[in-house]
Amino acid sequence: MGRTQHAPRLATILVALVFVVIGVLGTFAGVLPSVAGYSGQLIGIWSYAVATVILLMGVFFKRI
Repeated sequence: MGRTQHAPRLATILVALVFVVIGVLGTFAGVLPSVAGYSGQLIGIWSYAVATVILLMGVFFKRI
């Protein structure tokens, strides 16, 4: 039986880290401007969600 969980690759972790930094800048630091009617805080929250999905994809799918 094969493994169903894998360690995320370094590139996957780095991409997720960029989204986490955007999330921190948007939610805690408040330095992101509003873009297309969306507040910087909302962009930060979505960035956290995207980072979580990216890391979970790296865990459950091979070579991501």
